[in-house]
Amino acid sequence: MEKLTFLFAVHNHQPLGNFAEVFRKAFDRAYLPFLETVSRFPRFRFALHFSGFLWDYLLKERKDCLELVKKMVNSGQVELLGGGYYEPVLSQIPERDRLAQLAMMTEFIQENFGVRPEGLWLTERVWEPHLASLLNRAGFRYTLLDEEHFRYAGIKNIHGYYLTEDEGLTFNVFPIDKTLRYYIPFRSIAELNSYFQRLTGEGREVAIIGDDGEKFGLWPGTDQWVYEQGWLVQFLKFLEDSPVEMMTFSQYLKNRPPLGRVYLPPASYEEMMEWVLGAEDQLQFIQLKNSLPPAARRFLRGGLYRDFSLKYSESHHLRCRQLQVSAAVSQSDILEARKDLYQAQCNDAYWHGVFGGLYLPHLRRAVYEKLISAELKVPFLSGWEKLDFDLDGQDEYILKTPSFFLWIKPEAGGGITEIDDRHLGFNLTDVLTRRQEFYHLYSTAHGENREGKSIHELSRALPPEAQQWLKFDNYRRLSFLERVFRPDLNQEEYGEIYFREPGGFIEKPFATWLEEDTLVLERQAPLEWPSGNGRISLNKRVRPGLRAILFVYEIENLADHEVEIKLTSEWNLAFFENEYRVATDRVEFRGGEIWLEAHGAEAIWVFPIKTVSQSEKDYEIIVQGHSFHPVWRLALAPQEKKLVYLTLQHRR
Repeated sequence: MEKLTFLFAVHNHQPLGNFAEVFRKAFDRAYLPFLETVSRFPRFRFALHFSGFLWDYLLKERKDCLELVKKMVNSGQVELLGGGYYEPVLSQIPERDRLAQLAMMTEFIQENFGVRPEGLWLTERVWEPHLASLLNRAGFRYTLLDEEHFRYAGIKNIHGYYLTEDEGLTFNVFPIDKTLRYYIPFRSIAELNSYFQRLTGEGREVAIIGDDGEKFGLWPGTDQWVYEQGWLVQFLKFLEDSPVEMMTFSQYLKNRPPLGRVYLPPASYEEMMEWVLGAEDQLQFIQLKNSLPPAARRFLRGGLYRDFSLKYSESHHLRCRQLQVSAAVSQSDILEARKDLYQAQCNDAYWHGVFGGLYLPHLRRAVYEKLISAELKVPFLSGWEKLDFDLDGQDEYILKTPSFFLWIKPEAGGGITEIDDRHLGFNLTDVLTRRQEFYHLYSTAHGENREGKSIHELSRALPPEAQQWLKFDNYRRLSFLERVFRPDLNQEEYGEIYFREPGGFIEKPFATWLEEDTLVLERQAPLEWPSGNGRISLNKRVRPGLRAILFVYEIENLADHEVEIKLTSEWNLAFFENEYRVATDRVEFRGGEIWLEAHGAEAIWVFPIKTVSQSEKDYEIIVQGHSFHPVWRLALAPQEKKLVYLTLQHRR
């Protein structure tokens, strides 16, 4: 084999909110065994990136690993990569926070290792053209992007680096070879050698890989393959015995010129741009992609990372919350508030693909807790605020009190999109709408052996026990949502239809106005039952108190005949089975710290909210929370009005 230069980067990350045992397992099975093994082969030079959560963990819990990294940096074997400290997708946070997070990581590396990073790991390889000038101004020279970025720009040679620019400021970008990403560490050394020989036969001078460190021991089955069966040692010995030259990326920049100038479109890695598509769009995209010759692939791409904000309303709401908190925190000089904000910008809870991400309640909960914690450190004014919070051209109403912050969206049935308990630092309404995903409809299971495959290649089949939970919602699961049903409907019947039949109020626009400190929302809707038709008016009010919020329904029969109805009010709350207790007209949460009291209700019907999602291991059936439905039975004479009340109260 003629001499081939091999550039290798490994990226290690665990998200905010992940369990302590996952951090321990990641270090014991992947991060530390990898570093210990490659340290015995000093000719193996590589770039290393740890996210800030892992650096913090190393400082506190794994000084042995930290000292090993220092030793390898000092010897020149390791080049450290910078990045946003708490692993944000840079294009999804304000520029002031991008620069602050990048500087935070650079300062950490300088203080602890005595070097300044020249390159950075770009979270999820999410690239947008304006990042070239920002990263230049932040003091970086290069990053690694996926092969697909370059294919979309018409680049055929991915074996080198390119120069791009924005605002006249230049920046270097290295393409990650997708073949190597799928080969390492999943294929045999013979297959890897054959691929290297093919590259040299084509006159290529460099092979480049950058990928997740979790694939070296933490991904399913890789600990046995990589360490027990000796793949990693065989790989390192192969590199020592072959004419492959190992360099760091900075060394390569100093010794080789760029292959040319390039302008890359907004993109991420190929799989990400498929996951962001809806189920049917994803199927059509895959079929079309498979039908085209490789040369045509330049003209076909999936969605953008930003489209997760369109696919999942919860993701968009979460991002709007962090933008809101960022604006508030930027007006203060409270460092701890900024740290909370930066941690909440960690990317994992904002999207979903082969990893659980947005579907994992403990990740979302951790982000909300940090956002609320940041807000608790800055001053606020009590009362109502009207603004276009979610950037859709329609105003929402935000209520702030010492006990609760609350968001109401008039255009979505006057529903509550978020309730924060400021005493507990907890978003009560952090649940997920049940959606049909691509993997619910289409399985690629062939019963093949998992060995030698990346998690992106593994086939999965829905387990039989998941079928009963493949129920999908025809509306966004907010709270303070109303349905009017016939009076003889029981809980079992209601539970089978409520998520499919939003009725005349849910997701419909309400007329909205303020009367002093009370928000008023109003809408009329027809009643269409086999026993006869009618029309009702629903007026609902939200009034703040010191430690409570009062919710009032005024329902009026507009028909010229009496009607008998059941009125339900839906509250989707992020409490698990052991976190609530139901009485006839009251639900107590967290051992009685919070009460939701439905005065005069004949019952409160409760339904679990369970989702079926894929993860790196397989499929997971996850309880997202519970749906609480107070029920009132009402008989209304013509033109008669009746009032019902709910109170959300903190009992401290």
